Amino acid sequence: MEEDNKNVLIEKVDFSFDIFPDKKHNNTSKKVKKEYMTYEGSNKVVLKKRLYIGFKTRVTILTISIIVLLLISLVSFLLIFHASKHYEIRLSESSGINYRVCDNTYSCERTRKFKIDNVSYLDTDFIYNVDISDLLEYNIDYYIIGDFAIKDKNDNDIVLYRKKDYLVKDKSIKKISDNIHIDEKVNIELEEYFNKVEDYIIKNNVEVDSDLKVSLYVKDDNGVKEKTSISFNLSDKRIKPKIKNISNINKSIIVEKDAWTDTNIILVLICAGCGIVVLLLIIRLSNLLLKTFYRKDKYNKEIKKILRTYDDDIVVARNGFVTLENKRVVKVSNFKELLDAKNILKKPIVYVKINDIKSKFIVEDVECIYEYTIKDLDF
Repeated sequence: MEEDNKNVLIEKVDFSFDIFPDKKHNNTSKKVKKEYMTYEGSNKVVLKKRLYIGFKTRVTILTISIIVLLLISLVSFLLIFHASKHYEIRLSESSGINYRVCDNTYSCERTRKFKIDNVSYLDTDFIYNVDISDLLEYNIDYYIIGDFAIKDKNDNDIVLYRKKDYLVKDKSIKKISDNIHIDEKVNIELEEYFNKVEDYIIKNNVEVDSDLKVSLYVKDDNGVKEKTSISFNLSDKRIKPKIKNISNINKSIIVEKDAWTDTNIILVLICAGCGIVVLLLIIRLSNLLLKTFYRKDKYNKEIKKILRTYDDDIVVARNGFVTLENKRVVKVSNFKELLDAKNILKKPIVYVKINDIKSKFIVEDVECIYEYTIKDLDF
């Protein structure tokens, strides 16, 4: 032949009649199925081993796939559990106090210093604000306390009299928002506190110091904390209040989260998808194991039976089967027909193992190659 690669006509027939290469079979009603196989080189037919993914390889691929998908599903589940329970939010916290000094005529003005003799009360605003990075359901309580103390003049560590008054009793804020805001108005009766100091001095005939501290306290899940305060030294005739504020304190907290986000939904879909695929792969692996073991067992038994029964008639080809002639290939449907061909042609049967689940039995004549193929899928 002129080309290296050609097609060889293959006829698949039934050997229910006599076989002679030179005999015509024009009267047969058998249908002939034409197939083709390739051969290499001029006048040289080669039966090659086909690419076959072995049983162990397939089981390994399925097992690794199941393990990988299970790990992905497990990680997704853990992320779902974590994301659905906790998440981090950022808080920006600040506070402040604004006040106006008022006299007995209710005339008020803003001033940093003032004389106690000219003051009746302080019109004061206590402000507390928290900006939150996300919507948050919160529940806080707050109150304002005035801490009044009279101390020994020579030793301020000695407290002669102390009283704490609720200027604003417990108030609560409960809502879902991205902001917490408190703006509480309080009148600090400085004249009243100053009169208490004067009465104590007259009654006890002692020299004393006195001070007043008014503080805003906020109570949340982390406890009670002072958020802002204003202090006065009532012993001075000219008073300059001292204010303590919180200025833009940033912090992060971990809170419990009830509502699901898009991330949770995606993770659920990944987890569910991987779970379904894993289930299908397990079913596929189980079927493969059962069918393969059954088929392979039946296949091996059949091969051993043929080789044992017809040991004298069969030649085992260790390195495949090669013919140097361009011959017609005829496929037979069962081993009995091939045995008939062998007996008529007086040729040996050549056994060729293609792979672990496929074998060929061949009888070679002058013009034809008679071939019987057996594989595990036949069982």
